[in-house]
Amino acid sequence: MSPFTVHYGAMNQAPPREALPDRLRGIALLGIVVVNAAYLGISLEGLTQASVEGTANLITALLVVTFAQGKFYLLFSFLFGYSASFILRDNSAPNRRRYLRRLIALFLFGLAHAVFFFVGDILITYSILGLLLFFVSRTSDKVLRRWTIAAIAVAVFLILSITALTAAFPAEGSSFGGLEKVMATGTFTQVALARLEALPVIVPAVFLLQGPMAFAAFTLGLRASRHHLLADPAANIEFWRRMARWGWGIGLPLQVIAAGLQVSEIASSDLLPLAGAAGLALGFITAPLLTAGYIGSIALIIARRPNFLSVMAPAGRMSLTVYIGESALLSLVFAGYGLGFFGQWGALPVVLTSIASWAALSIFAWLWMKKFTQGPLEFVLALLTGKPHGTNSSSGAGCAAKQTN
Repeated sequence: MSPFTVHYGAMNQAPPREALPDRLRGIALLGIVVVNAAYLGISLEGLTQASVEGTANLITALLVVTFAQGKFYLLFSFLFGYSASFILRDNSAPNRRRYLRRLIALFLFGLAHAVFFFVGDILITYSILGLLLFFVSRTSDKVLRRWTIAAIAVAVFLILSITALTAAFPAEGSSFGGLEKVMATGTFTQVALARLEALPVIVPAVFLLQGPMAFAAFTLGLRASRHHLLADPAANIEFWRRMARWGWGIGLPLQVIAAGLQVSEIASSDLLPLAGAAGLALGFITAPLLTAGYIGSIALIIARRPNFLSVMAPAGRMSLTVYIGESALLSLVFAGYGLGFFGQWGALPVVLTSIASWAALSIFAWLWMKKFTQGPLEFVLALLTGKPHGTNSSSGAGCAAKQTN
């Protein structure tokens, strides 16, 4: 299910594994940790004035906001919907129950992730929105399109409302100073308890800011899966070209403007009044365009060079392990119970550290998948979810690994 490894049954005959989704997940894991790193290593509100001082830090911040912020969680969300279809498409009672158990398991993983490593976790939001996806999964493409439009409309309204309120009532200093102090100096238990105390505020904020657009991506992924859009990139060349043109021709210039507004405001005052809030709103609202450009461009290249980005596939196949592992590694670098560098580095070293964590875990995934069919946390997820419907006990595990999307 989700961007996380899905196993579905097809009796004894499994279709070939689709290459493109795994590679997209591997790329999404890089983009997500590059964005999350600021919240794990700089402040709970992300980039600060001090973190963008100097040319190198300023350029790093501009690149992260332009190319990563708000884009890769949408790619993950699209793949969530795409992969959920492989469980829900036959509408059998065992698979419906299995899907719901997976949502519960993802919620528990997300809660543990938020408490112990990264308070801005997205899995909790995914597990809640996954229920709505469950109820709309049997509707027609036409109805799903309406859900997509409605979700985007809600997302735009909430983003504009939240950013307008931020501009109208700017906070002086961090809203999470107490938690940041604990993160910088506290023990593992103290930090976990502080994160748990902050969850009632942070989880709704994440849900409102990212949830509606994520659900729109869910529905697009579900529709794409129905038409096997990612199964054979070479079969949809013109479609990928249109996505790439829209993404790079329109999406990128808008993101450059949005990033300039945000980062210049952060660099000048460490607050988000009108210009910064406008940039934040523009960035999140138009992020789907550049995300589409990424998908279209990668699909075009893979259509011509089938082995392109194959090195990303192992991490994509165990993306739950890598996603949580990235936060765990960065926590050890920045939290007080680890090396204790929280709030002490600029944007460049923080981002470089996040890339190193992704690279280390990608190598781990490559080595692990040479011996096993599932990642460590994917194995636990499968145990919590139950055996795929339609597989027998002797061949289910191996068959499911080949059928994963």
